[in-house]
Amino acid sequence: SVGSLGTVGRKCNRTSADTDGCDLMCCGRGYNTHQYTKTWQCNCKFHWCCYVQCNKCSERTEEYACK
Repeated sequence: SVGSLGTVGRKCNRTSADTDGCDLMCCGRGYNTHQYTKTWQCNCKFHWCCYVQCNKCSERTEEYACK
């Protein structure tokens, strides 16, 4: 280490061939895959009077980070 943080742990795009792609950004070291469930409130409706009712939406997603 010479003062540069490098790309270890940096998020990358698994399908991109550009500079944000895992193959190029990770310099051939490979990448880790992190799977998680993203949850948020959705389809919110205002009811008179006076509250908001929402559904809970979620989706499984993956993130990739250089080794």
